[in-house]
Amino acid sequence: MEEEIRVDEDFKNSFNMGYRVAQELNLKTQILRDHEKLVPNNPIHLGMQQYIDEAKLAINIKKKESLNQSTDDTLKKKKGKSRGRGPSL
Repeated sequence: MEEEIRVDEDFKNSFNMGYRVAQELNLKTQILRDHEKLVPNNPIHLGMQQYIDEAKLAINIKKKESLNQSTDDTLKKKKGKSRGRGPSL
């Protein structure tokens, strides 16, 4: 049987507020250095960190798709070339 995890409403609201603030500011890194030492379980900072992690993941996925697309384009260009079989322009 699975255990139900319950989250305090105040924690959830603070976490969501941190996530929205990071989203509005389009944060790439944490505002505070060593925030884990300063406020280890602050829900606002945890929400900000969640947004930053998701943004990095989305960027990595976009880069990977872009690399795949450029590889496909390169293969298509190579197919049209003569490869030494007769005259080419």
